[in-house]
Amino acid sequence: MLLGISYHENVNNWATRSLIEAMKAKGHDVKPIRLPDVAAQIPSRFIHLEDEDISDMAGLIVRTVGFGNSDQITYRISLLEHFEMAGIYVMNPAYSFRRAKDKYATLTALHRAGIRVPRTYIGENLEAAVDFVDEVGDVIIKPLIGSRGLGAIHAEHKELTYRAMKFIHQLGQVLYIQELVEKPNRDIRAFVIGDQLVGAMYRYLPEGVEGEWRTNVHGGGRAELTTLSKEYEECAIKTAEVMGLDYTGVDIIESKDGPCVIEANAAPSWSALSRVTGIDIASMIVDQLIEKSRR
Repeated sequence: MLLGISYHENVNNWATRSLIEAMKAKGHDVKPIRLPDVAAQIPSRFIHLEDEDISDMAGLIVRTVGFGNSDQITYRISLLEHFEMAGIYVMNPAYSFRRAKDKYATLTALHRAGIRVPRTYIGENLEAAVDFVDEVGDVIIKPLIGSRGLGAIHAEHKELTYRAMKFIHQLGQVLYIQELVEKPNRDIRAFVIGDQLVGAMYRYLPEGVEGEWRTNVHGGGRAELTTLSKEYEECAIKTAEVMGLDYTGVDIIESKDGPCVIEANAAPSWSALSRVTGIDIASMIVDQLIEKSRR
């Protein structure tokens, strides 16, 4: 079976390489591709670079659609949908991947399904954003599309919060402002494959870093194995179901009212989780792809 995996610039990225090795270990041919290098012909032919026909791919793991302008990103998402219509199983599915990369679309879908999410302002009106901050108090300013906590701002003083929002507004960017929910000095990363929770860990704030509020392990946070209560496990599994994701890392905080979902990741990393659980997560993801591709 020919299986594909999308990457952008670095095919030797840890997660990408782990998935490629897992595919090969299970006896499958693997085709790493950059979506900008693929052209489509209607009805259902796909050419990689100049002349390599990859129309016989059975399944594709999407790690990224890459960077680009609106036309380029629109084309790549449509290309993934074309793959799906041609019988190539796309993991995570095109629309689910796009929606999970968009924090606004993610939160609205989760809230509608009854999953607790933080109060959030999204818009392009600076004055309305200021009114929201006045109403909720302590906030985090985030990029609408981003990952690993990069670009997120927590300003301790109201004036700095305003300046950050004004700067983002002047750049023509959408304002995405979220209340800072009271919680312990940790959050939860739960990893779901299919309809099963395969592992979970606490991510603690980095020690000795004054003012740091992000728990991301790549930024110095500490990972610790945990077993989730039924309430939190069901929250993680339902999040994956609502988002339509075959595999996902769900970020949950322990609010005073119970589990509160911050994000569902469409292309999560799992190096820290594999380390604390001892689970070969890449192999499990590939098993899921193979099962879906054979249907």
